[in-house]
Amino acid sequence: MPCRCVKIEIQKEQENRLLKYSNLGALSACLFNTISQSGLSGDSANQTLFQNALEAAKAYAADPQGWFILIGPSGSGKTYLAAAIANERIKNGFPAFFQTVPDLLDHLRSAFAPDSAMSYDELFARVCQAPFLVLDDLDIKQSKEWAREKLYQLLNHRFIHELPTVITSS
Repeated sequence: MPCRCVKIEIQKEQENRLLKYSNLGALSACLFNTISQSGLSGDSANQTLFQNALEAAKAYAADPQGWFILIGPSGSGKTYLAAAIANERIKNGFPAFFQTVPDLLDHLRSAFAPDSAMSYDELFARVCQAPFLVLDDLDIKQSKEWAREKLYQLLNHRFIHELPTVITSS
């Protein structure tokens, strides 16, 4: 039986592995307990909407079933809430993978290069099969046909396999 000190060290190592896997980077500071209850913009007209979204995000983070979709204008706090959901999952010992859609598409395109560190198939499978995925800034209308096809394949795979997914979009 490990002592309390070793248990804490093991827990920290697991959290560090989960954070590294998450791809959250600077967004690892986005937490439910640090966000203003009025939202990022502080706009009182949208405060009730933001408060509802915040409560729904907390509930989803506690028990992610299906998909959680945040739609709103730029600066409304969608990315923050999505990252907070992922960080809450990590804090509770579950893996989460965060990726902006434009960056994901860039990585997929670059994976076709012969000197790529990870093959296209491996990268695409990793994203498709992530136990918990956050796709930030999804904009199908702006995407080229190849990108729309890949996003359809990704979203369809996650839907069929009932994998929890968070999506933000304007």
